[in-house]
Amino acid sequence: MDRPELYRKYRRLIEELADERRPSEVSLTALRTLLQEFQDTASAFGVSTAAFVCDELADQLEHEALRSTGKHRRDVLLAAVKAFDGMTFPKSKP
Repeated sequence: MDRPELYRKYRRLIEELADERRPSEVSLTALRTLLQEFQDTASAFGVSTAAFVCDELADQLEHEALRSTGKHRRDVLLAAVKAFDGMTFPKSKP
């Protein structure tokens, strides 16, 4: 998987989660699991690539959340943005 594929995969998965009709608590729990998976996967790409994809996803999802009229969608997208903004990646050991 390369950087564009990583971006597309997680954008799609987060948007699908935001569009599901289920209780917010369930969606936010699923989102946390998905974001942990993203963090683990992105770490393998190195700090700069992982941070770049995080920033791009946060920017795109924030834009979509601000345009959204559905509360559930907006809440899930903004929770993802907040998580991406606070995400850190350990430096690889030489």
